[in-house]
Amino acid sequence: MIRGIVFLTLTLLIVALIPFVGPVVIVMTPLPIVYFFSRLGRVGGAAALAVAFFTASALLGLMGQSASITVLAMICFTGAVLAEVLHRRYSVEKTFLIASLAVFFCGAGVVLAVSFLSNAAPWHILQHYVQGIMDEHLRLSEQLSISADQIALIRENTREITEFFIVVFPALALSGAVLTVWMNVLAVRSLLRRQGDGLPALGDLSLWKAPEGLVWVLIAAGVTMLLPFDVIDSIGLNILIVCCLLYLLQGLAIVSFFFQRKRVPPLLRWLFYLLIAVQQYMVILVIAFGLFDLWVDFRKRIAGVKDAPA
Repeated sequence: MIRGIVFLTLTLLIVALIPFVGPVVIVMTPLPIVYFFSRLGRVGGAAALAVAFFTASALLGLMGQSASITVLAMICFTGAVLAEVLHRRYSVEKTFLIASLAVFFCGAGVVLAVSFLSNAAPWHILQHYVQGIMDEHLRLSEQLSISADQIALIRENTREITEFFIVVFPALALSGAVLTVWMNVLAVRSLLRRQGDGLPALGDLSLWKAPEGLVWVLIAAGVTMLLPFDVIDSIGLNILIVCCLLYLLQGLAIVSFFFQRKRVPPLLRWLFYLLIAVQQYMVILVIAFGLFDLWVDFRKRIAGVKDAPA
C-alpha cells in the first residue's frame, strides 16, 4: 500500500512538473493505477490512488501549479475506470467501448466545466487550447532550425489550421481516448502476464476484427463530405476519422499476427511500430491493411487455410 501511494504520487508529480517528460508519459500514466488496483484490490487500489491524488494536488497547490490538478484528476479517473472494466472481464469490444467513452465524456465534461466557470463558449475554450498548441509548435520549430519558409507558411495559415482542428476535435478526442485505452490494455496484459490471475481475459488481440458493417459507415461518411453543407460535412469528417482509427487497430492486429507467426524478434517489432508512429505514410498503409482485410483476409493467408482465425 505504501509503495503504491509513493509510486503513484511521484508519477502524478512527474506528469505535472516536468515539461518534456510529462506529455510523453501522460498516455501511459493509467498503467501504474491499473497495476496497483490489480495488486491491492478495488478498495486498496482506490485508497492508494485517492491518497496519492490529494498528496500530489496539495504539493502542486503549494508550488502554484493548481492548473495541473484537473489533468491529474482525468488521469486518475481514466486509470480507475480502466481497472474496473478489466476487473469485470468484459469482451474486448465492450472493454474498449466503455473505457474509451468514459474517458471521452470525462474530457468533454472538463471542457464544459471550464466553459461554464470562465463564461466562455466551449469552442472558444478549444480555440484557445489549439492556439496554444500551435504557438508551442512554432516555438519548437524555431529552436529546431526548421526552414524559415515552412515556419512562415504555418504562421500564415494558423487560423485555417486552428479552425480545422476545432472541427475535428471530437474525433481526435475520441481517437485519443481509444488509443490511450488500447496502449494501456496491451501494457497491463504484458505486465501482469506472469501473475496469471491478474491477467485480463480479452483473448488474442491479434485476431481482432472491426465489424463488417463498418465499411458502409466509412462510405457514408465519405459521401456526406461531398455535400454542400458545412455541418453535415463536419460530422462526416469526424466519423471518417473514427472509422480510420478502427481500421488502423485492425491493421495493427494483422501486423501483430504476422510477427507472432513468423517469430519476428522483439527489436524489429518495436522498430516497425516506431516507424508507424513517426511516418504518416506507414499509418495510411496499416489502415489500408485493416480495410482490405474484409476482402483479402490477410491472417488467413499468413496462417494458411487450416489455421485461419475464426
